[in-house]
Amino acid sequence: MSPREVVWQAAERGVFLLGITDHDTTEGLAEAGEAAAAAGVVLVPGVELSADSESHDIHILGYFVNPRDGGLQAALAELRRGRNRRNQRIMERLRSVGAPVSPERVQEIAGAGTVGRPHIALALLEAGHVGSQGEAFGRYLARGKPAFVARERLSPAEACATIRSSGGLAVLAHPGKIGSWWVIEEVLASGVDGIEVFHSDHSARDAERLLALAQGRSLLVTGGTDSHGPHSERPLAVGDAAVPRSVGEELLSRAPEWWQDSDRRR
Repeated sequence: MSPREVVWQAAERGVFLLGITDHDTTEGLAEAGEAAAAAGVVLVPGVELSADSESHDIHILGYFVNPRDGGLQAALAELRRGRNRRNQRIMERLRSVGAPVSPERVQEIAGAGTVGRPHIALALLEAGHVGSQGEAFGRYLARGKPAFVARERLSPAEACATIRSSGGLAVLAHPGKIGSWWVIEEVLASGVDGIEVFHSDHSARDAERLLALAQGRSLLVTGGTDSHGPHSERPLAVGDAAVPRSVGEELLSRAPEWWQDSDRRR
């Protein structure tokens, strides 16, 4: 979905506070900001960064990052270059195992966004190599599979520092998916400002435990659907996750001065 379409869907579903947090890019924020102003939705500018902790994939959300910050954009550009190198190696491995996909088609699927494994999975599906995106990951793209290539990633501390350097708040994304409370504790010690407690993949028990953890450490509580669009393996609509309004209000109370004083505030 385009940024404008995401905002429209949010407005139709009664979402009052929307975060746009694409991986490694802020390119969608300008279009989303224009649409949010017209739709009456408050837009939180953001980004999502991937990090490594032992053998676990860690995602750090950056809320209220300043897209005009030169240091942030330089860091994101390097992350995208690393992602592109990885994508090329993945497609080379796919060719070697008899499941080739067109790099041009993968880019077409991604559009203006950052190319990632979900786009390669869709290309595999289109080419008839698999019957679903899930099968693409299960047979080829997941860790330990023939076409898996590890990403060039930041440490959790580096991801948090990158976000904070642009005025943003660093939040540990969907910790319930990590599968290790020891790793969660390790990441919290790296300098995050908050925890994503409410998430479409979190059970009620997950949310309860994570809320207690956040409150015990005086960390910001956030939440979100983590919608990846209608063509993803789990086509959730924006707003499908139940997030208390008080969570959004608390996030807004922590908005930095640059955002409150900018023309991006709606």
